[in-house]
Amino acid sequence: MAEKGPIDVGTFTPVWTAGWQWPWAVVLALLLGGNFVLAADRIYLGAAILIGGPALALAGVRAVKRGAADALAAADADIRSAAAAALDSDPDRTPTYTMTAAGDSVIGIDASKQYRVTVVTVGESALTIRPDAEANLLNTSWTLGTDTEDVPYDRIAEIDYADGAVRIRLADGEGRSYPADDRPTDLLAAIEQRRPSPST
Repeated sequence: MAEKGPIDVGTFTPVWTAGWQWPWAVVLALLLGGNFVLAADRIYLGAAILIGGPALALAGVRAVKRGAADALAAADADIRSAAAAALDSDPDRTPTYTMTAAGDSVIGIDASKQYRVTVVTVGESALTIRPDAEANLLNTSWTLGTDTEDVPYDRIAEIDYADGAVRIRLADGEGRSYPADDRPTDLLAAIEQRRPSPST
C-alpha cells in the first residue's frame, strides 16, 4: 500500500494555491470584478474583487517563492523516513537518499509544482530503489509508492550521472535510469564504497 502525508508549507492554503495558480487568479478576478462593475452595477464589490484578486495572487507568489525550497526539503525528509520505516532499517547503518526531478512550473516561479522522487537505500549488500515517490507542492502532499527493486552491488558494472539521470549498467548488460536534477554526489560515493573492487 502506498504511503502518503501532508507537506506543511507554513502558509494559509488559499494563499499558497493562489500563488501556484496566479495567472488564473488574476484572470478570474478581472472577469468577475469587471462583470460586477460593468454588468451588475455593483461597483464596490467589483472594485474589491479587481483589487483583491491580484493582491491575493501576489501574496501567494511571494509565499511560494519564499517557502517552496523548505517545503520540498520537508517532503524529502518525510519520504526518506517512510522508506526507512518500511524497510525497518537503521538510518545510521543503512543511509537513505533521495533524487528529485522537477516537473511543470508556472511563469515567474523557479520551483516546480511536482517533483518525481527516487528513494535509494544503501544497504550492506544491495541497493533498495523505490522509483515512484512524489512531492506535490501544489497539493501540499507527498506519496511513496510500493514499487521496490533490490540491486546487489556485485551486479553493478557501472554507475554514473549523465544527462540529468543516474544511470546504472548491470553486469548482464541491462540498464537502469533514474531522473535527478542534480548529481547525487553523496549517494554515488556511498555506492562506490560498497561495490566490490574489480579484483575481487
